[in-house]
Amino acid sequence: MTQRKSGFTLISKDAYVDRFLAANPSERRDDVVARLDDAIAAHKDGERCSCGEQIWIVGSAVAGYACFTCITGEATPDSDYEISTT
Repeated sequence: MTQRKSGFTLISKDAYVDRFLAANPSERRDDVVARLDDAIAAHKDGERCSCGEQIWIVGSAVAGYACFTCITGEATPDSDYEISTT
């Protein structure tokens, strides 16, 4: 879970869901998992942000298919989570 790539901290889907639900107790697990599964599938299918960059799975599960920069307005992640797809 502590592996990093391109400024992201890689995390398993299950570990991320647990953390997300702890911070957002009003969310339903099945809804969060479904959104993440959709974003993971889009990422694996080569979906791109409107700017041309790869989508950020974690952010795309909440804000629609987009890259880290387009979702957050920040140039690079600073240990933000990204789902490990390997």
